[in-house]
This record gives sequence, structure tokens and C-alpha cells, in this order.
Amino acid sequence: MVEPLVSVRNIKKYFDVGEGELKAVDDVSFDIYPKETFGLVGESGCGKSTAARTIIRLYEPTDGQMFFEGVNIYELSRHEMQDMRRNFQMIFQDPYASLNPRMTVEEIVSEPFKVHHIYDNSKERRDRVIQLLELVGLNEEHSLRFPHEFSGGQRQRIGIARALALNPKFIVCDEPISALDVSIQAQVVNLLKRLQDELGLTYLFIAHDLSMVRYISDRVGVMYLGHLAEVASSEELYDNPIHPYTKALLSAIPIPDPEIQRSRRRIILEGDVPSPINPEDNCRFADRCPYAIKICKEVAPELEEIEKDHFVACHRANDM
Repeated sequence: MVEPLVSVRNIKKYFDVGEGELKAVDDVSFDIYPKETFGLVGESGCGKSTAARTIIRLYEPTDGQMFFEGVNIYELSRHEMQDMRRNFQMIFQDPYASLNPRMTVEEIVSEPFKVHHIYDNSKERRDRVIQLLELVGLNEEHSLRFPHEFSGGQRQRIGIARALALNPKFIVCDEPISALDVSIQAQVVNLLKRLQDELGLTYLFIAHDLSMVRYISDRVGVMYLGHLAEVASSEELYDNPIHPYTKALLSAIPIPDPEIQRSRRRIILEGDVPSPINPEDNCRFADRCPYAIKICKEVAPELEEIEKDHFVACHRANDM
């Protein structure tokens, strides 16, 4: 049996906001296997990006465990953590804000080498930078330019090159296409898929575009207000959604066939999203769920395997 590369166990990330605790990520668990893409979807503010940053310890966790190749990285010292960071990197959402405007592309891509004391020889370092740029579809000429001289798609390619610099095994893609033109999004996603095939990478892919998540992901997790509502393989989740929130999300995906699109019924959720500050210990979706019963407003459901490899956190999952 293949062991997971990444095992997230009951991670929590709370923020003190004065009037209480904002529970951005609250008891989330899942596994990601080698060379797999795990998609994470949900509404804005549901905790996707916070979960991703907590997983790789850009945010210190409030509680939980994160095993990378069997090692709990939350127990590592700062020095040990720096060595471990070679194995996982992040591609940020905003290709404009994530690149230092005062540095050339060569300086940006080579910065990880300086931090980790790799390629002290300047020629070796430059040769590696050129190799990385060519890997993402740029060339040597681009290395001496500054970020403002590039389009959004090119800047994201620079960010990808920087993420690949240390030969990581695991990359968190935090909405890497949401700030790009639609015509460029497919190019970047196809680049990520090609790099995964060539380099054997493992991805955590976060996005709002549900159709794009289906295209790139092997398995998908649906988040709602800091909790995982449903986890399944990509095809199973999209073809057979069980959680009411997942059904509502997927009903919003347009289908490029006028006949089918006209016959579909969009599920409109009523009510407001509850506050994540000091939430009650119940189903976070209960106030907006058309199927909610008494227990939903009293007890938080556990993520349980309803069908083979299909996990749902819903008291009425077997009735759907």
C-alpha cells in the first residue's frame, strides 16, 4: 500500500480577534499521496488558504499534526524546519505582489540558493536559473529583466520557477490562476500538469474555478467555514456529490451546452454564512441547509466514509 507523502491530522488555526477566537481552520484532516494533486475548494473565507499556509507552517498551527514523509513538521525546531523546507514550496495567488519589484528575475529565482547555501559558484547558480526559466517556458533573455516588464502569466511562470528551485517534492498552489486572464489560466494549469509528470511533483491545488479543479485534481476536498464537508476522487465528487453544500457549489458550474444548461436547476442557498468567531459546536452549514434537522444544530458531524473512499461530514448523508 502506498504511504501518503503528506498527512494532515486535526489541524487547527485560530486567530485572536479581540472579541473572541476566529476559527479559520478547525479540525481538518486529509492525506495527499505521492505524485497526486489534491484539490481544495470552497467559498471565499472558508479557510482554504489559511489551511494551506498552516500545513507548510507559514502560519504556526494552533493544534494538530502535519506529517511529511512520516515526520511531524510541527515538532521541528526552526533550524530543522529550514532544512525540511527544501521539500515543499508555495506558488502564491498574486503574481504581482509575490515578486520583489526591485530584484531581477535571476535574483528572484536564485534567492532560495542563497538562503540554503546552494550553488555558491555564480556561474553554476546562473546556469541553474536559466535551466529553471526554460523549464517554465521562459528563456535566458528574461533573466535580467524586472517583474514589471512581464505580463501576469509570465510573472506566475517566474513564481513557479522559484518554487522549483530547490527540487521540492510537494508544492502548494494557492489559487495560482485566479489573478490571470482566462486565456492564460489554461496555459498555467497545463504547465503545472507537465511539470508534475516530468518531475514527479505532488500538489495541493486551491482554486475557485471548480471546472479547473476537476481537470487538474485526482481527489478533491470541499471546505466550509473551516471544516471539511466532503472528500472524494475528482470524478466521484463531481458525478455523485452527497453533501448539500457540495451539490450547491457544483450546480453553479456552467455547462457549455445550451440544451443541458437550460434544463439544469441552480441550487440557491438561503441565509448568511455564520461568523467564524466563536462558532457553536454544531454543523456549520445547518442554518443554510434545506435538509437540516434537530441534531444538525446540536452536534458537529464527523467526516465519515459513506461510500468507498468517499467521505462526508453530514448527519443525513445516508438519506441523500
